[in-house]
Amino acid sequence: MIQISFERTSLPLGPHTMMAYFPHGRKMLTTQAVIGMMTAVRSSSSRIEVPKIYGYRDLLPNDIGAEVVLMEKIPGENLQDVWPTLTPDEELKVCSKLTDLLLKLFNNRGSLICTDLLGTEVNTCVSSVLLQEGQERQRPLGVGPLLLSRPFNERPLDTMSPQGALSTNADYLTALYWRVRRLTSSNEEIMAQARDTGFADNPLLTIEDMEQTRETFRRLASLIQYHIGGFYIPGTLSRAAREEAYSILQHRKFGICHGDMQMYRFLVRFLPDKDGNFRTPDSDVELVLCTGWEHSFRAPLWSCARMPLWLISRPILNEPISWGRQGQLRSAIYNMMNEPSRIESAREWIISHVYGRTERWFEGCISAHWMYGRNIEANLVDLKMYWEFWRPDIEFPFEVGVEYTRPPQALSLQSADEPVTAPVTGELVIPLLSASPLGILLGMDRS
Repeated sequence: MIQISFERTSLPLGPHTMMAYFPHGRKMLTTQAVIGMMTAVRSSSSRIEVPKIYGYRDLLPNDIGAEVVLMEKIPGENLQDVWPTLTPDEELKVCSKLTDLLLKLFNNRGSLICTDLLGTEVNTCVSSVLLQEGQERQRPLGVGPLLLSRPFNERPLDTMSPQGALSTNADYLTALYWRVRRLTSSNEEIMAQARDTGFADNPLLTIEDMEQTRETFRRLASLIQYHIGGFYIPGTLSRAAREEAYSILQHRKFGICHGDMQMYRFLVRFLPDKDGNFRTPDSDVELVLCTGWEHSFRAPLWSCARMPLWLISRPILNEPISWGRQGQLRSAIYNMMNEPSRIESAREWIISHVYGRTERWFEGCISAHWMYGRNIEANLVDLKMYWEFWRPDIEFPFEVGVEYTRPPQALSLQSADEPVTAPVTGELVIPLLSASPLGILLGMDRS
């Protein structure tokens, strides 16, 4: 982003300062995702604060030579910069505002798993064409709603037809599998691009790597039916509680998931107390999630009920919050969800967060970059142990073990979701993913 300032005499009515945001991704559609998702959350009844949009250019070529969104400059300080100066009480105030934001996004529902688009020549009113019988049906560009979350737009997928909107959790997970099937079934040019991971330190994937990846994702696809929501709900719950949890985890209305909720995307504002003083015990704060909306989309409820990335322990150096403090703040947010003033709007979030952990973990695997195929195989060993503890009544559907893996190449790390632990019992039953390669990769720990 860059800041643009105007002399007041040249623009008397203002605004005199604005931010120019240059989306990076699919041509045209990424810009339209920024505009559409920001408009959707701003105009919703929950009144989520986002910058106003003053204008945009979403088509190339144009007179500025780039796609750009001109948006309001919101007052405040970057949360990543200001965090080291916060007192423990101020940290909790920020987490309280974050709790409200998470609930507003979760409860902003739609009937399709998709990205809200807005821009030049976009028609989002046409009903979706779904993936059926393993066959991928594509739509002409600009016709019907689309799903533009990051996994569907990694290079070279961003040069191929975009993913259409989906209407069930199973269709969503199936589409994540099919993106890898598309690459491994494509022509030589696409395959060559897919073998380049995009990370300078990583060697090109071999043909053997791609074949192994295709087989790994085929194995993952056979597990989709067990991870659409509710398979791991403890049998110790009452029948009514189990039925409620199932109905929520498999809900046919979908919330908003912001897929890149990094700390630097937030602005924090300090409000004065009654005497006009700032940052006193009686003063409050406001929190605004300003950027990264091109990475947001409507998603299954268990996917939406997650903590932001900066509160999930990841293998990243020099994070501003220690892993211990991250755990404390996650617990604080969970407790805030249970406060009387929030519990009515938070009930479904809490159930989705607690009982949807394994679904989020599986989503992280099946949406991972194809270069992590062998890491995923290593984690299937842990998943089998976890499965056999919770669902001994159903046999795990395929063999796992060292014969399906080999020492992985040196890969750059990404992060995805929180750890999978035993839901609601309060104790760790199996240390799933705590030390295996993809567990480290996805930022999962034992907390």
